[in-house]
Amino acid sequence: MSGPVVPPRGWEQWKQIIHGFFPGKPKFTEGQYPSFEGKVVIVTGGNTGVGYETVKSLAGSTKAKLYIFSRSEEKTLEAIKQIQLEVAKEYNISNREIHFIKVDLSDLETIKPAVQKFLSQESRLDLIIHNAGVMTPPVGSKSKQGYELQLGTNTIGPHLLQRLLDPIFIETSKKNAPGVSRIVWVASSGHQFAPLGGFHWDDVNFEKMKVTNNDQMMIYGQSKAGNVIQARTWTRKHNTGSQIISSSICPGFLDTDLQRHISSFEKVMYKFILHPRRMGAYTELFAAFSPDVKDGSHSISFGVPGHARKDLLDPEVCDKVWNYLNKVTDPYM
Repeated sequence: MSGPVVPPRGWEQWKQIIHGFFPGKPKFTEGQYPSFEGKVVIVTGGNTGVGYETVKSLAGSTKAKLYIFSRSEEKTLEAIKQIQLEVAKEYNISNREIHFIKVDLSDLETIKPAVQKFLSQESRLDLIIHNAGVMTPPVGSKSKQGYELQLGTNTIGPHLLQRLLDPIFIETSKKNAPGVSRIVWVASSGHQFAPLGGFHWDDVNFEKMKVTNNDQMMIYGQSKAGNVIQARTWTRKHNTGSQIISSSICPGFLDTDLQRHISSFEKVMYKFILHPRRMGAYTELFAAFSPDVKDGSHSISFGVPGHARKDLLDPEVCDKVWNYLNKVTDPYM
């Protein structure tokens, strides 16, 4: 078995990393968002971190019907109450309705029931933001089905969720103007640390090699490379032409709950270099609404066109990952 090979970062990659530390102010903000009245939006992981801020901005700046898909009912209902209070204070909008559907992306068996519940309540879906994710959990952490936890939660779970939502999403897109219906795959600049070709195919769950702390970013990067590939490949596999925009983003270098597994020293250091989580919502909603976003593109903080690593854009690489994700989610369709 060969070890994973991570391509060296060139100037284009380093430039994006530097931009993450010094991104400037967002230029595409609430005043430019569409009203989205009568449209339906799903944000996964919208009860915490960047997802929370994204839901709050949508609640205050649009008239869309909002759904949070997340795993903790108690925490999400509490988050919704807090969002409503903040929206009333910041946007002067009272009693903004936000809906919750329970799903655990690390457990594939929970995803179809969640979609069935959503379909029992809605007849359209206009925007999906695949925001939920985990980062650098304890070494050896696994999803319910035995996948490396970041791969299972960040890549495989969202892939199944999207597959199950595809019929209503595609049907809705036919009623919208081109480019209104969108999928936002929240990736990361961490995709630059992924193995060559995105996945370490000899050991995709990193069970055979001895994993050290130095490997953590590579393993996280694999799951985020998956998101870049999903964004790049979705439209090509669904023959929807210019009707739907599927794109990936790095929301920014942000102070969120994603860092809960890092060391105390790292947490202190990150306080000096990370940006407020609210700024990441501007990246997510740039991808969701900006007319400058193209299908298959990649955006970086806080609403700037970026570039994914070139080997992840190769159609053969994309097809290999896509076929793998289809295969492992087929039993749960």
